[in-house]
Amino acid sequence: MTLNDLKKFIGVLDANPPTFQKSAPRSKAFLRIAKFLEDTVKPGGSYDLDLNPHPVWQIIEARLAAAIDEIGTSELSDDEVVAWQMYNDGVIIKSGEVIIGLDVIPMPRSHAWAEPPGLTERIAGTLDLLLITHPHADHYDHPLARACLQMGKPVVMPEIVAREWEIDSNLHRAADGWSLDVDDLSIVAHQGFHVWRETMEELPLAYYEVTCQQGFSFVFGGDVDCTKRVARTPGKRIDLLFLPWRNPNKAYEDNHPDQIGTTLDAVRIALSRIEPAALIFEHYAELDHVSEGLPASYEIALDLKARLSLPSELMFWGEKIALRKAATH
Repeated sequence: MTLNDLKKFIGVLDANPPTFQKSAPRSKAFLRIAKFLEDTVKPGGSYDLDLNPHPVWQIIEARLAAAIDEIGTSELSDDEVVAWQMYNDGVIIKSGEVIIGLDVIPMPRSHAWAEPPGLTERIAGTLDLLLITHPHADHYDHPLARACLQMGKPVVMPEIVAREWEIDSNLHRAADGWSLDVDDLSIVAHQGFHVWRETMEELPLAYYEVTCQQGFSFVFGGDVDCTKRVARTPGKRIDLLFLPWRNPNKAYEDNHPDQIGTTLDAVRIALSRIEPAALIFEHYAELDHVSEGLPASYEIALDLKARLSLPSELMFWGEKIALRKAATH
């Protein structure tokens, strides 16, 4: 397959934007994008990630740049909250005039790809605050966090991770149960297990419960294990859960000798504890993971979407979805 094929598949997504409804064209396009990436970006493939500049990344980069422009200029209705899918697990949510970044990275920095001039500063200037779940490079970008702090923007990260930074009044250390009210937002941090980790100490991770001005509430997990210690504030209604990719641990991994359940079983554990009105599936088709031999895994999200009764959606990089309460209840 060629770049034109990839552009065609992405064009199908653009013609059928995310809505929380089932969509055969979107499903087929995601599966074709998965095959394209799995066939081409592995070492020795036609779009090996060592290529510089990288043709596939240039397509993604352009989509993300357009999304940043749109985020900065869009005007929302009083009852509207909108989420844009950035690269990998990154999400930017706009509520009224407040713009929240969650695990946003401007670009993968594991390759020699050139950063467009001023990109990191432009994203930092667009955000009003940045929340970081854990210190992996695909969720935590030092230059972006630094740029936000230099601009006086609040940055929130796990307490242990924040210790590597100098004291800054805008740097917030998210211990378990930490909370903050800022710009008419309410944010609560919870400590969780990272996927495929036996203890919380192995890799510090905070997941966030956020209530926007309009009362819209969501939980953003990063790479949280959805079967362990995942909860919401008692009595709190959660409109949306961002759920990380694939299977959280060996107990739910197909064909693992310790398997006791399926991906669907794992997701249902999270649903029983968070009780969200809707789901957005996250962390699919990360280029480095696919290059290392992992599947893009869109088929997992599509299978869950088909089998779960509550509204759910997955998004390609640069896509957006409106999150009015009426869309998820």
